[in-house]
Amino acid sequence: MPILKALNFDLWTFGFQVINLLVVMGFLYYILWKPLMRTMTSREEKIQGDLQAAGEARRKAEELLAAYREQIQKAHQEAQAIVDQARKAAEEVRRQILAQAEEEAQGILKRTREKIEEEKRQALAAIRAEAADLVVLAASKVIARTLTPEDHETLIREALTEVEKVW
Repeated sequence: MPILKALNFDLWTFGFQVINLLVVMGFLYYILWKPLMRTMTSREEKIQGDLQAAGEARRKAEELLAAYREQIQKAHQEAQAIVDQARKAAEEVRRQILAQAEEEAQGILKRTREKIEEEKRQALAAIRAEAADLVVLAASKVIARTLTPEDHETLIREALTEVEKVW
């Protein structure tokens, strides 16, 4: 082992250095490495837990969002139903108002026609009376005598019959 002597290699020193290295490594392993690994493991678990919690929170948020969207959709449907109902009610009111107005117009038209017929009858009666008086007057002048009430009534009837034929 002359090469070892040339290098000043001592086996005992080497053995102590190896033991010293193993002790320092053991010491570092228990003092630094294990706590570091525990910290890393706990950190990894915490991160995994946080990721799972975030995933759960996201799932809940999506469920809430879906529920809110459903509620909004229902609200829109209810609003549309209310609008449709209001439209139907307005259409019904409009129809009733139109029917009532039509009924009133028919009543006014009927009363107006009846009034016109009554005035027509009165006018015809007045014309007949005037015509009868004119006929009697003309007949009395033509005959130049005084008529008796019976003659007068006969002439009126004949004149009325003639007037009715004309109308």
